[in-house]
Amino acid sequence: MTENTQKPVILVGGGTGGHIMPLIAIAEEMNARKIPFIYVGGKESREEKMVKDLGWQFVGIDAGKWRRETGLKSIWLNMGDGFKVIAGFFQSVKILRQSKAEVVFSKGGFVALPMVYAAKFLKVRLIIHESDVYMGLTNKLSARFADKVLTAFDPKVFSNSDERYIQVGIPIRKSLRAAADLKAPAKNRPVLLVMGGIQGAMAINNYIKQTLPELVKKYDVVHSVGEQNFALFKTARESLKKTDQAHYKPYSFIDRELSYYYQTADLIISRASATVIAEGALFGKTMYLIPLPTSAGNHQVLNAKYLAEANAVEYREQYQLSGEKVLADVNELISNPDKMKQLGSNLRNYFNENKTIETIMEIILNGKS
Repeated sequence: MTENTQKPVILVGGGTGGHIMPLIAIAEEMNARKIPFIYVGGKESREEKMVKDLGWQFVGIDAGKWRRETGLKSIWLNMGDGFKVIAGFFQSVKILRQSKAEVVFSKGGFVALPMVYAAKFLKVRLIIHESDVYMGLTNKLSARFADKVLTAFDPKVFSNSDERYIQVGIPIRKSLRAAADLKAPAKNRPVLLVMGGIQGAMAINNYIKQTLPELVKKYDVVHSVGEQNFALFKTARESLKKTDQAHYKPYSFIDRELSYYYQTADLIISRASATVIAEGALFGKTMYLIPLPTSAGNHQVLNAKYLAEANAVEYREQYQLSGEKVLADVNELISNPDKMKQLGSNLRNYFNENKTIETIMEIILNGKS
């Protein structure tokens, strides 16, 4: 397949930012190269809104969700969603036949499964991407059919890896990649960037709220609190001393300003989402990770633990923490610049995000790594 083909590439995945944002990054590159693509995701979903806002072609399909609980309600819901997967399969077959697509790139999420089965049924080349140390259920089911299994972490972390598994990192948006090459702006204080995602991170938010008066004495704090929590943290800012309020900036969600804050941050406090970790790696930043304890397959804890063993991040599990402990850890890290520099360097070298997009595009378009 060459770059001037008129047959579109199918990009499929959704549900969470970890599935959507890497596909957005690939779509940006395809759009820049004038390579046709169709983003397939859930109907009336977060990914549908984002893709359509960017002016790209989106097709929604039905998708079911598998619930791991064993109660009667979960069993009943799983049975009903099984029919959605079947409907999504036939919708995917139709998309592939009408578009004559020769490649499907799946990022995972429940919405990807019908398209994966359709690609297998029609013998369409299938590439999947896994961001975490622990492979998600959709990707576990997809890996057996895939022509290539692209990973963020070393393929050796997967017990069933073979020659199809290739470590490539995580696709990151063009605006962030461009900003990573720029010199960081001048500043007067250390900057803490606290990442909670679109929905926020309640435990992390609470640690920051408990220690905010102490944090702003030393640091500039930029805080992504989540859309539902913004009013609360706006009030928290107003409750600070007038002289301290300028040192705390809460956001419902950081979007356009994200590249600037990645540049200026000295320390990133975050959940252990693989996408956020990869973004931190691109900028060579020190990361203090607090994994979500309820993540599927405990994948966030595994991500953080694996990278901590490689001396690439600092992490604490949520049950170990309090606001005071987070404050003490932050103070200790900031006071040890040599350790922070080493952590950031090790993280950058582990993911090597500079080559990720080019490598993935070569695999999609030409089947080569």
